[in-house]
Amino acid sequence: MASETYQVAGLQAKFADLLEAYGLGVLFAANVFGAGSVYILADTGANFAFALLWVLPLAFLIDIALHDMSSRLAVAHEPLTDYITDVLPGGSVLIIAMSLMSALWAISNYAIAGAALAWLVPGLDNVAIGILVSAGFGIALVELRVYERIEGAIAAMVIAIFGSYGLLMVGLDIPIGEVAAGLVPLIQSEIGYLTAVIALLGTTVYWPNFFIQSSIGPTKEWSDVNKYRRDNATGILTTLTIGAFVMIVSAVTLSQGEMTLTGPGEPLTAILGDFALYVFLLAALLASFSSATGTLFGAGFMVPQALGNHTVFGDRGFRMTVVGLIVLSAISAFWLLANTGLTPVRMAIVMPAINGLIGLPVTVFALIGAVNRYYDITWKENVGFLLAALVLLVGSALTAESLASTIAGWL
Repeated sequence: MASETYQVAGLQAKFADLLEAYGLGVLFAANVFGAGSVYILADTGANFAFALLWVLPLAFLIDIALHDMSSRLAVAHEPLTDYITDVLPGGSVLIIAMSLMSALWAISNYAIAGAALAWLVPGLDNVAIGILVSAGFGIALVELRVYERIEGAIAAMVIAIFGSYGLLMVGLDIPIGEVAAGLVPLIQSEIGYLTAVIALLGTTVYWPNFFIQSSIGPTKEWSDVNKYRRDNATGILTTLTIGAFVMIVSAVTLSQGEMTLTGPGEPLTAILGDFALYVFLLAALLASFSSATGTLFGAGFMVPQALGNHTVFGDRGFRMTVVGLIVLSAISAFWLLANTGLTPVRMAIVMPAINGLIGLPVTVFALIGAVNRYYDITWKENVGFLLAALVLLVGSALTAESLASTIAGWL
């Protein structure tokens, strides 16, 4: 009996060590791999086949560069928000505006969560009630301060379910030559193509994560930037690998056209039969909830810091901000569904694109300025950082008109 107790204690200790080493990467992966990512990846694969696979390795390189900068700020205990408010006139207003923009992800995720819940629960058939339940659950977890306890479990379940797309690839006739060709960067002027590019970057290079990471130093208490690098690389690589699985399977199995709520789950029926749609929508529900709440953690740091207050993860200012934005996101999702042509799936596709167009370039240039202020950065590192920034800036400039046309058509 004592031996069994010792073994259980040992397993618990190993799990605690694993969560300590990679927990931040899990949080970032859960933020990135929300329902928006699933629908964007499936929609891209269905409508553009393998032509946009090249965006994923590009997103990996950009993500690594940006997380490297925010990791250094974390070690120095210099939040990115403090730099922006100190350097830019009206920096506090900019931070609050960006916090509101980050809620666009929560709006789309709660809309998907509400639609998935309405589909899954017999007799519910009301997206508004589903949104209300999802938002209420998010508020309860934040206020009861138990979110961290289930984040790892949710992320593991979501990654396992969507990771099964990798198993699907084994039984499919994948055209290797076309996949390889899709890894070669190609820019087209077609509106939908450009919107898909910025949507992919917006949903994979997740700018609130950099605000979270730069503020997490007092919580993690890591003085070695390499610990952050290992954690980040693991989370990013896992997320983008699964993203490639979803895109490739969708390219082979789905038809062109507008994505539906159950569309990305259809390939899973090859493994589980019709029950797969329930599994997929459960995963979409969990991914939406996890991403919606976790994304707002960035604003939980940003708003109190913009108002001149020191904040740490889970304190009163943090919780008030996150809860307030959850309520705002739920109300906005209600209004958009009732008064525009946006559907939950359309929201899942367009909201990350808006953030990729505006919030991401602003964050990148702020990171470059901040890391140069607090560190002695080599010219080679700065060249790499500036290349990442220029890619995003040029991408934003090229896709702005495309995105505006797409939104106008859907409204």
